Amino acid sequence: MKRLAYIDWMRGMACVLMFETHCYDSWLNQDAKKSDWFRYSQMGGTLPAPLFIFLAGVAVALVTEKLRAKGVERGAIAKQVMWRGTEVFGLGILFRVQEFVLGIPISPWTDLLRVDVLNILGISMILLGMLCWMAGSGAGAAIRTRSVMLAVAAAAAVAILTPALWTSWRPRFLPWAMESYVNGVHIFDKPQVWLFPIFPWAAFAFVGLAVGFWLFTEFAKR
Repeated sequence: MKRLAYIDWMRGMACVLMFETHCYDSWLNQDAKKSDWFRYSQMGGTLPAPLFIFLAGVAVALVTEKLRAKGVERGAIAKQVMWRGTEVFGLGILFRVQEFVLGIPISPWTDLLRVDVLNILGISMILLGMLCWMAGSGAGAAIRTRSVMLAVAAAAAVAILTPALWTSWRPRFLPWAMESYVNGVHIFDKPQVWLFPIFPWAAFAFVGLAVGFWLFTEFAKR
């Protein structure tokens, strides 16, 4: 399968928007931040995180489909994807440590356990590896269809469960550092919308996985 240029363009757009949003916020003074231009520029910051997570799902599907076509066993495929997710998660932890060190002495130690986009990106890839293993072995239209259906079901489940896990079904019995991966509560009394918990963010990865497998169908190729 030839390289899909539009996926590279989407990655590039996500990077540019991420740089623009964070750099403007960090480098402009308070007077400049009162302008309409600054407010409009920050709207683009809502796109990078979902794009990165969605495209990670697409990339996992492309790799998985390629390995399936080569006859690689499903356990080996899942292991490869999950190991990659573990690496990304580890990079997220290292990034938190870097930020903490650079922020000494004002950075709180709790920031080391904050759930950010790299953390959830890594965990999402681990979950995608598990789902690809559940889809079974082999190659072709049947397993591709099964993979798409599982991915769509997983995305729907995450979306449906999110409101309850943020409110009445909150797992309050967990330590805040663990509950934060469920709903982004962190050290606060309620979930925070600026963090990246599994619910709802992993849904973007599952949708990306479904789209990635769909790209291999004859209809999508046409």
